[in-house]
Amino acid sequence: MQPNVSILALLSSEQLLTQLREALDSQQYTLQPAPTEGAFIQALSDPQSVDCLLLDEAAALPSLFSALRKERILLPIVVISGDADHEVYHNAEVNLPTTEIATAGTSINAAIKQFLQLSPQETASPLSSPTIGSEPPSPEALLEQQQRLASKLKERLGYLGVYYKRNSSNFYHNLSEIDQQGLIDELTTKYQSILLAYFSEATELNLLIDEFVNLSFFTDISVTQIVEIHMKLIDDYSKQLKLEGRNEAILINYRLTLLDIISHLCEMYRRSIPRES
Repeated sequence: MQPNVSILALLSSEQLLTQLREALDSQQYTLQPAPTEGAFIQALSDPQSVDCLLLDEAAALPSLFSALRKERILLPIVVISGDADHEVYHNAEVNLPTTEIATAGTSINAAIKQFLQLSPQETASPLSSPTIGSEPPSPEALLEQQQRLASKLKERLGYLGVYYKRNSSNFYHNLSEIDQQGLIDELTTKYQSILLAYFSEATELNLLIDEFVNLSFFTDISVTQIVEIHMKLIDDYSKQLKLEGRNEAILINYRLTLLDIISHLCEMYRRSIPRES
């Protein structure tokens, strides 16, 4: 059976619950509705059994957030609301407009991803008034929650847990020109090592491929860019072979290297990207 993301929800109506059940793929998400605020808090007696909280703005957010802070509970949160002007529990919280319930899965995935990148300074609500028992969790408590959730996702969801760790600030298209060139140079060096080892008896080939694919995945490098790296290196090798008076026909075999790399990268994306994304 395919593992699910566990969602604990506090909603204001049966209609909303029905809409969410229709929106969320039952093979990817397990939706557990709580009838009351008390039942919601009780269900969190074992926080490790819950991956994300789904809260309806109409379900008295201020009092619920106060209860969560009192219990020192810190988890990814999606708030269903008519607008974004409501109390915020932490800065990784995701707002889901009531008119966009059909995209609930995307919001849940975003909330988990943002939570794993949350810093201790962002756990205090900028809109909350300082009240007794509402101080944010310690950095150690946040790190513990993040590590526990990341570990659980890796164990239960395999590559899906890896996807949530991607940071868009590290994506190629978000880097400066200097950093972009540095990344391409690093990828070129790694790819060259793969080419040199591909038809040899080198035992580290799989490791080299994994390193290249992982770097490409986490920096959002496109297949087109990988093809360009491949073609440039093969062109350089072709020129070198011609200078040495050797037959360059052997380079045709290295198309297998390119296909192998692209296959590994596509498989990583296939197994990692949430369906709604």
